[in-house]
Amino acid sequence: MTYRLPPRVPNGLTLVDICCKAGGASMGYYLAGFNIVGIDRDPQPRYPFPFIQRDLRDLDPQWLAENFDAAAGSPPCWAHSDLAHRTGRTYEDFIPETRALFEASGLPYSMENVEGAPLLNPLTLCGTMFDGLRVSRHRLFESNLLLTAPRPCPPRHPLHYTRDKRKAHYGRLDEMSAFVQVTGGGNSSKAAAADAMGIDWMTKDELNQAIPPAYTRWIGEQIADHIRAGVAA
Repeated sequence: MTYRLPPRVPNGLTLVDICCKAGGASMGYYLAGFNIVGIDRDPQPRYPFPFIQRDLRDLDPQWLAENFDAAAGSPPCWAHSDLAHRTGRTYEDFIPETRALFEASGLPYSMENVEGAPLLNPLTLCGTMFDGLRVSRHRLFESNLLLTAPRPCPPRHPLHYTRDKRKAHYGRLDEMSAFVQVTGGGNSSKAAAADAMGIDWMTKDELNQAIPPAYTRWIGEQIADHIRAGVAA
């Protein structure tokens, strides 16, 4: 894939993003200044950074420690998703293995997953916390650092565009200016989802699994500050 990366100010640090998928989280860490290497067990033809196809269970924590300054990951969330709750199916949970890998590496890390996932003391981020986003898309972030949010999540979210005629606000909102649902009933078009999340290189299926880069840019800037503070000390 050839993709023109947006401008940013490099920080001289390198972050590995495990279970990177098509790179929504990776882009945020890149914008925070990191050089990025992505790892996923599945091919990711639209991933915009250097990529290694490998299962997280085959990774050596010492290799991570020797080659990277920080680690991030989004282990598969199916075990804790609405789909699992609706269907009653059992899915393998990769969160404990991802946490063990990160802890063994000794690197500063951030691990992302859906609401309901058993992360430790997670920070919750929502699209309403960031100027320019038009998704709510709550996600949890576990870290061995103290992370903060840019601002509180409002008690009530804006109305979201819907194609569901059963909704009282059906037909009242424009999907290119209102908040949108990327997945679920009444979800938006690919163009609206991409614009709402700040992602312009993915397919709709990839968008369905992605998080807005703004989330991890915020997280990444805090991780970089921590590393720089440690070096200065």
